[in-house]
Amino acid sequence: MKIRTGLSSMAYQIKEKIKICQKLKFNHIEVGIDNLEDWDYLYHNKDEFTKNDISIGIHMPMELNTCDPITRANEFWLDYFHENYKKGKTLNVKYYNLHLGYGIENKVKKNRIDYLNNTISFLLKILNNVDDVDIYIENTYSKNGDLINLGNKVADFEYLFKNVTKYNLGFCYDTGHNLINKDNYLSRLSDNVRLVHLSDNDGNDDLHLGLSEDGLLTEKDIIDILEIKNNKYLVFEMNTEYINESFDLYKKISEK
Repeated sequence: MKIRTGLSSMAYQIKEKIKICQKLKFNHIEVGIDNLEDWDYLYHNKDEFTKNDISIGIHMPMELNTCDPITRANEFWLDYFHENYKKGKTLNVKYYNLHLGYGIENKVKKNRIDYLNNTISFLLKILNNVDDVDIYIENTYSKNGDLINLGNKVADFEYLFKNVTKYNLGFCYDTGHNLINKDNYLSRLSDNVRLVHLSDNDGNDDLHLGLSEDGLLTEKDIIDILEIKNNKYLVFEMNTEYINESFDLYKKISEK
């Protein structure tokens, strides 16, 4: 499968990121959308996406809570998703990437399956009405506290993929998040991976560092990513100053 390679971007950065794609011959940008007004940045550059054969993915905000146990709040997040989905129709958005959400620590620890079932219900309500784009769910990390994230364990995703078998649901493997909360995602979810977020960090904070020969993200880690059979998109999800050097190292490893 031919993988589309690209960058992450906030909506207001889109002109800068298109120029980087032109320089590096990248053909994909994953755009972080927070507010509906952010779409205006993409509309204003629609011709540039087409001219440069750049596909678009959308990274939904971490605040979006797919497992929210409060019914009215859950309905709000569903409406928010569908409003964004409608906005993306004219731009031929390829996927929407979501986190699983979060909850109060003691409630999640006692009722984790109930929270995951909320996410299953959320995903099915989307997937039963959306069949022209992919929906990806991303591993994250949790440092504990009053609120904790779901999706920081491979078992969460195994449960979800067992119970939601829609063809357009896939897994987003985030290397930086895995360095903070490690689990064996690639060995247990390799068939589900459709999107990879590539970055390094110090093992404690999601710093979005670039690739380096002495980084925590090793050459073996990158080789494992290169061997994923069903992946569609590789996104260098890192600060702009690291992209050139990181891409050079990635190419060097891929050509061995």
